[in-house]
Amino acid sequence: MLDEGVCLVDAAGTIERWSSGAEGLTGVSVGDAVGRPLAQVAPGALETFERDYARGPLEICVADLDGELRPLVGRARPLTHGGEPAGWIWVFRSEQRIREIDQLKAEFVGTVSHELRTPLTSIKAYTATLRTNPHLDEATRGEFLQIVEQEADRLTRLVDDLLVVTRVESGFMLKRRQSISLQQIFDRVLTNLARDAQRHPIYLDLGNVMVSCDPDRLHEVFANLLENAVKYSPQGGEIRVWAERFPDGAKVMIGDSGIGIPEGELHYIFDKFYRVDNHLTASAGGSGLGLYIVRSIVRAHGGSVDVTSVAGQGATFTVTLPDRNL
Repeated sequence: MLDEGVCLVDAAGTIERWSSGAEGLTGVSVGDAVGRPLAQVAPGALETFERDYARGPLEICVADLDGELRPLVGRARPLTHGGEPAGWIWVFRSEQRIREIDQLKAEFVGTVSHELRTPLTSIKAYTATLRTNPHLDEATRGEFLQIVEQEADRLTRLVDDLLVVTRVESGFMLKRRQSISLQQIFDRVLTNLARDAQRHPIYLDLGNVMVSCDPDRLHEVFANLLENAVKYSPQGGEIRVWAERFPDGAKVMIGDSGIGIPEGELHYIFDKFYRVDNHLTASAGGSGLGLYIVRSIVRAHGGSVDVTSVAGQGATFTVTLPDRNL
């Protein structure tokens, strides 16, 4: 949600109320604004209100204490009392921030469109080939159908990730919370994890560690982390998972021996749609949502997730989960 500023102006054009949001957006404190004519803070604002308030968003500049003009976008509405003009209420936001949000929306649509188009293109190409070549041998038909199924699964995962992101951003993450052993969660994760067990052996050392969590959501966390460990270890290599109790919770570490993460990328890998951009990751695919989802779910549990890595020597992710009342 964007920070908003609220300004209440009386019939004489004097500022009666200046919200903390207005203070933050403009650099003009409440004490410096209240009691001053709006014309001194936002030159031409009243004239703009009277002329254009019914037309839609208004662009108005406020002069901060250093005289710098800050562009704002908002709406104004006239106030009346007993049928007589009583002033204006003006609600506004930072023009720059709105532009940033619009840019993020455009990037979101562009990224999702690209990620959807790639598997759809493959599905269309292979189904068209199957439809127009009824005499293909069974081995080729089976290969093409397997590719279609894999691409359909890829679409399903992307849609599932987008639905999780929607839950993240609406604040509805955890459905239920219970005490459960990590072993139970990882047994389920490994059952569904696609990998060559010879190329990517996974060693668990979980003991009898119990955690307080929503099991379905925590399953998503560890499924994402193990899928990444496999994906970014293209030459194979062992993956280790171990856990430790501490007085008020537990830590789970997942370490691989894959390509690792460059030091300069570590601060960004949990951002939405962020993917490390180099020739080693280009063929791995993915939407860039997995680690964003991991961090969001862990934070919803009151925990944290951290990573240590050396490029070319693998990465270790540490998930910390505090105990909470059930």
